[in-house]
Amino acid sequence: MDNEDTKIGEVANVIEKSQGDQKYLFGTISSDKIKNLTFVPVIEISPRTFLNEDVEAGYQRPGSQSRMRAFARFLKDHPNSVVPPVVLSGRGNWVFENESSELGRLVIKGKAAIVDGQHRLGGFVFLYESESVVRDISFILLPKLSVQEEKAEFLVVNNYQKGVPKPLTSYLEDTEEAQVGWGLNEELDSPFQGRITRTTLKPTNLFALNSVAKNVRRLFSLGVLQDLDVGTKIEFMSRYWTIIADRLPEEWSDIDRLDEEKSRGRRDFRYKLLELTGLVAWSHTGAHIFHRSYSDGSGMSWDNVTRLVEAASGIDWSKDGEYQGRTGEAGGRLMSDEMVRLFPREGGD
Repeated sequence: MDNEDTKIGEVANVIEKSQGDQKYLFGTISSDKIKNLTFVPVIEISPRTFLNEDVEAGYQRPGSQSRMRAFARFLKDHPNSVVPPVVLSGRGNWVFENESSELGRLVIKGKAAIVDGQHRLGGFVFLYESESVVRDISFILLPKLSVQEEKAEFLVVNNYQKGVPKPLTSYLEDTEEAQVGWGLNEELDSPFQGRITRTTLKPTNLFALNSVAKNVRRLFSLGVLQDLDVGTKIEFMSRYWTIIADRLPEEWSDIDRLDEEKSRGRRDFRYKLLELTGLVAWSHTGAHIFHRSYSDGSGMSWDNVTRLVEAASGIDWSKDGEYQGRTGEAGGRLMSDEMVRLFPREGGD
């Protein structure tokens, strides 16, 4: 049988369903196998990733290793959590064979494209590769999309099927800033997931919610950005800090110290980036970055945000360096003034 001769993998106990004329399949696959059976169609190769990537006919942003590591940490800390399915496009390589009316198996002859969930998958893969932890990954497979149909599906998933933030007003201050702050703590792909507290700061926390809320207000203080809804602000702030984390990986690595045995929490940090000083500095600076990068008509230019973050990040972030002793609100504002001076001129390189 040709399928048996060419297959590189198999998934059993798969269920086939239909939506209109579209067939799709539900199944699970283990995290020790998923990497070799999938790829991400990206517009450019990531500097660091735990997945396979391909730029031919690519349409997705490169993956963020910091988001993948953050999700791996979530998986490790929440072994009983049920993770939403990732969406795969079979590209004709994952072939369904019926065993009953809806139940069957998938014979895998080549790699499927990851349409939605690359950072979740990267987290599963990193957890397996770093700690040999194998988890089942739920997936939805669209077996026979063309590349153009696949791109359209990607846009639908990312633009029209965003989750609605959980109601927070029953246990938070009734302010949008507090809702955004807690959303950053709750969202699985947020760089601050699990690091913000409503009560006493613990060694594993970075910030108190009131401090985050204050800096949410700063970040979205200019122009029409003040009027964005809560969900958009959560998304924008999460993405902004992911860009910062990827631009300053050494400084961001302080976050790993929070989970070390015998950790003293933030007292073990070597850099100011993840202290309140860094939050204040990047919030003041980010207000200018967002103002220069956002328009009502076209939304946020993330390429310009990245360009300005790269320029602004070139100051000394070490705790014993140029800004030693400059902390908190005053220190953050001082650092931001210098960061803004590093911006390229409007219309310049």
